[in-house]
Amino acid sequence: MTDENITLNCLIVPIGELVNIPCIKVMQAISIRKNGSYIDLQTAIRSRLGAPFNNIILKKICIIQAGGIEKEMDGYEDTISDYFSEEPKAEHFHITVYPRSE
Repeated sequence: MTDENITLNCLIVPIGELVNIPCIKVMQAISIRKNGSYIDLQTAIRSRLGAPFNNIILKKICIIQAGGIEKEMDGYEDTISDYFSEEPKAEHFHITVYPRSE
């Protein structure tokens, strides 16, 4: 990993279209550029899910910060570095992902 990248622990919430996701796919470690966008993060997560889940539209990505504060990432303006200025602790989940609701 370089200084331009960050690794985030991701929890995929297995509801809706993701209800049948294999247990080994629910927790992911995603490496992404710090200046990456919502779309970059969504693309990285979807690529790790594999077929048939990699075509599912993700409803929202929530950023979990210290103290359990959860914020929804803006899909058009925010970058990863807006939420994480340094490498977060490896033992925590950093983002929670929900599928689009029907």
